[in-house]
Amino acid sequence: MINVQNVMEVVNSPVSPDIVDYNQNSINIPLLGRIHFVQDSEGRFFASCVLAYWIYGTFSTLFIILIPAYNDNTISWPVYYGFLLVSALCLMSFLRSSLTNPGRIPTYSETASDSSEWSKCRTCGHMRPPRSHHCRRCRQCVMRMDHHCPWINNCVGENNHFAFMQLLAYAFLLSLFAFVLVMLHFWVFPKCVSCNREALYIKHSIWAMYLLFLLSINMMFMMMSQFTQQHFNILAGRTTLELMISPSDVTPKHLQKCYSSYRELCGQGRKHQSSAISLAMTASHHVYSGFRTQLYGHRTPIVLGSQVMVNQLNS
Repeated sequence: MINVQNVMEVVNSPVSPDIVDYNQNSINIPLLGRIHFVQDSEGRFFASCVLAYWIYGTFSTLFIILIPAYNDNTISWPVYYGFLLVSALCLMSFLRSSLTNPGRIPTYSETASDSSEWSKCRTCGHMRPPRSHHCRRCRQCVMRMDHHCPWINNCVGENNHFAFMQLLAYAFLLSLFAFVLVMLHFWVFPKCVSCNREALYIKHSIWAMYLLFLLSINMMFMMMSQFTQQHFNILAGRTTLELMISPSDVTPKHLQKCYSSYRELCGQGRKHQSSAISLAMTASHHVYSGFRTQLYGHRTPIVLGSQVMVNQLNS
């Protein structure tokens, strides 16, 4: 759950300005180059917990329930490969939301912007458009910042909000999948014939299934509550921070249509592709990637809610 006090503590920055080095929020990986990674010990711990949960939930379900049941012809191949697909999509969306810069504002001179609505950040000194906030943990201004999520060790901003929504959806589906399989394992499936009863994970499988049951049901409710909250924010065209500051501004008449709201969030995409897979693999169509072309004389769309403002950013 999003804690109001923790979120506002992260956003409220000190008055004295400091110099922001964006390289401190990146790591260099051989063959992949430099990728975004927030250097925050608390965030790394929480993200490691999420990754550990994914590893435990996936492999315990796979080796204790799915593989033995599949070998005994208790379940069919769509169930087996369906679980693997949901698990893979969950991991991909987690990595995407965690390793994508949420909305870095490029460095440029104050005179480069022709918009009078832009303001100067008191902390990093960068000019930034409306709805941008400086995150103390990420140590940068984030475009259309929603909140800082320690579970992904990253902010949720305009460049990774769609991946964060996918993570919530896939994590819920994975937990639901695991919960249903545990119930079937306890009450419906016959005793395993093909399992190796001398294996350590089979001998202690009952305790592993009890733990998986508790984790899956807890994760289901958490992901559902988070997805519901984010869904309402998207329909309202507001971020979590904006609703914390002015919660009374949103009424039912201000809510947008569901399709248009998510079309704005996720971008046009390709109609012939599966939205779940294509959005997990690429962000090239993302309507909020306004600064992706950077400041090299291109016409750059700057998204402010549902309004697109096109600026000619030439030096």
